[in-house]
Amino acid sequence: MQPDIKDKKPTTDEIDVHRTIVLWLFLATLVFTILLAAPLIYADKSGEVVLTTLPVVILAGILGSFVSALNRIYSSANIFPLGKYSVHLKNSNGYLIAYSSIPPLVGAISAAVLYVIFSGQIITGPFFPNFTCELETGCNEFQLFLGSWSPDQAEDYAKAIVWGFIAGFSERFVPDILNRVTKESQ
Repeated sequence: MQPDIKDKKPTTDEIDVHRTIVLWLFLATLVFTILLAAPLIYADKSGEVVLTTLPVVILAGILGSFVSALNRIYSSANIFPLGKYSVHLKNSNGYLIAYSSIPPLVGAISAAVLYVIFSGQIITGPFFPNFTCELETGCNEFQLFLGSWSPDQAEDYAKAIVWGFIAGFSERFVPDILNRVTKESQ
């Protein structure tokens, strides 16, 4: 009878790989966050650029994916079962960097797609943000959509940000919505 995987103590290599994954995940998320937050902070402080909601929602998606990835890493007793992968990953920093960059990238894309789904009013309801055009002439061009088509009230902004976080946190959430919308449209 083989020992239960849960009872097996991680090897030094597995612990080293675990630490490296956590480090690279943190660094990848930090880089993505800084790259997105710096222009947001500049736009807010300078007043030269109109601050839109979409980058804030994308940032929430990145942070949601970071929290989700950390939960997965810390809830898993053995990330690489029986040490099969730890030997291969121990000296593969390129792979670990790419692997650690995937969650924030997926979170950003998922949050952006979900924001567009909501702003396109493909999904509506009391739990989802309502959108409106801030211009009397309407938001009939792409630039106007980006700059002036936004959540209607303060609670709609909050809903958009929360849904952005959820889109990043749950990797299957946005793909499941897209599958449902595709089936319903056929």
